[in-house]
Amino acid sequence: MLICPIACMGKSEQIMDIFPSHSSMNVHTDDTVTMKRTGIAMMLVVVFLLPLIPHSSAQNPVFGVNLDCNSPAEMDVSPAGYAPVEMTCTIENTASVGASKIEITNEWSGGATADMLGATGEYSVEAGETEEFTVTFSGTTKQSSSNSYDFEIFATVTEWNSIPLNEPFPRENDSFSDSLEIATYGAVELRINDVSTRKVDSGSEFTINLQFTNKGNDNDRVRVDIANLNDLKQQGFSFIGSEFVAEDLAMGATSSMREIKILAPSDLDETTNFDFRFQASSTNDATADLSETMIPVSVESTQSSGTLTGGISEVGEDDLMLYGAIAGAVILLFLLLGVVSRSIRKRAAKKEDQQPTIELDEPEQDEFDDLFNDLDDIDLATDEFDDLLDEF
Repeated sequence: MLICPIACMGKSEQIMDIFPSHSSMNVHTDDTVTMKRTGIAMMLVVVFLLPLIPHSSAQNPVFGVNLDCNSPAEMDVSPAGYAPVEMTCTIENTASVGASKIEITNEWSGGATADMLGATGEYSVEAGETEEFTVTFSGTTKQSSSNSYDFEIFATVTEWNSIPLNEPFPRENDSFSDSLEIATYGAVELRINDVSTRKVDSGSEFTINLQFTNKGNDNDRVRVDIANLNDLKQQGFSFIGSEFVAEDLAMGATSSMREIKILAPSDLDETTNFDFRFQASSTNDATADLSETMIPVSVESTQSSGTLTGGISEVGEDDLMLYGAIAGAVILLFLLLGVVSRSIRKRAAKKEDQQPTIELDEPEQDEFDDLFNDLDDIDLATDEFDDLLDEF
């Protein structure tokens, strides 16, 4: 190993003899040779000292690096709560002397649905000092919770004490590997096709049909309850079978048509209106928004339905006005028909008076003629509508 430095110095002296002692080129060459001599001498010292320095690990005891990162949190990809995930990493120059240049690289399996930023670059760290950098993970929303993205980050010492490292001094490195997981979130949608008011008789049975969809990013057991169930029970409602419905659904799946059978109260004194508040919820995610639908139910009392007042009470003010208008129109129509018919008859009577009288031979006197003589003395009163029809 000592032959090389001597040979190198001999060649350097030959190079210096080419230029005069006062030449600027000779000064530059001399400085360069001096730096090379210093670097080579330090390398030789390190090589000779390496076997003498005790160490408990496989890492180089003269120069090296440690990389440590905290594991990334699960990424929330729900539409309402999405946010990128940050991870902090620390690099340490384990050398006892001399600054190290440390390069950060990575391997990432994110593909098109996730990305990792910040796990690249170069850092200059003094001996025994540390440096931090932040890695940021991002991804598309609504993706499945089964997605997982593996990664590995490398920290490599590329230069120590201004000496580039390669052969015969191999680079030292450390790494950190983990995976980015996607958090499960719940989302549901309740659908009831008929949300109009249900009119039922007191004590009768009626049914509410409904469906629900799993809008979350994992398999979920979706459940539908009646939010004001206890209040409705106190009002006299009871349930035939289950008071709720539930079904295990895959991501994006919709349930079959489900039903809840209800028995209306039977002891009502009058027709009463109630509201049924149906709520669909996610079993996976207690913080997920509920999907609600309200159904009005009008229960008619059997005591009031048979009475006249009960029947009238069910007719609204607008309906009464409509029925009154129809009745008035019918009455007016009959009056007009009566006036028109009288007018027609009077015109026919006038035409008969204007026609010439035809004299007929006087028939023989019938034995019954005396019976109707009294009718000739009856004077018919003038019709009260005659004056109205004079203009016709």
